[in-house]
Amino acid sequence: MIYSVFFSRKQHYLIDIHDSDHMIVVKNYHNSGFSLIELISVIVLLGILGIVALGRFTDQNQFVARGFFDDTVTAVRFAQKLAIVGGCDVRVITTANSYQLRQSTTCTANNFSNPVANPANRSNSYQSTAMPSGFALTAGSITFDARGRREGATSDFSLSDGSTTYSFRVHASTGLVEVL
Repeated sequence: MIYSVFFSRKQHYLIDIHDSDHMIVVKNYHNSGFSLIELISVIVLLGILGIVALGRFTDQNQFVARGFFDDTVTAVRFAQKLAIVGGCDVRVITTANSYQLRQSTTCTANNFSNPVANPANRSNSYQSTAMPSGFALTAGSITFDARGRREGATSDFSLSDGSTTYSFRVHASTGLVEVL
């Protein structure tokens, strides 16, 4: 009798060979499941991942602040494009806790009393007062002419809570809104 062990991917066979013409499988070992080390490793990794993910979700004020900043930059860029397309000046007015877009009643008047309609919902004006708590926006105004240029000098605007600051710059000669 000659014994031989044959290994496949999932099974181990112990083979009893009586002669060259016959082969008999004596025992079939079938390994299934996970080892204790594999199970513990997965549990530890899931625990570490859970702690890291939970830490990211506990302070959502940073996410809200970044969203408000991105919304503000989008509004300023929209104001520039609206001025180009409409052929009339458009002004973005920022306060410490909000922004709003305004147009003149006529293209020649410089009063900026008409609120700009929000492109997502035409019945609402394009403004935001959803400032995240603890943050403040640089107060000022940005006026774009019919060619998309900013009236006045290049200026920077920022949203900050003292430790985190998000900034953008509006260039005077081109009207480019650059996130810093």
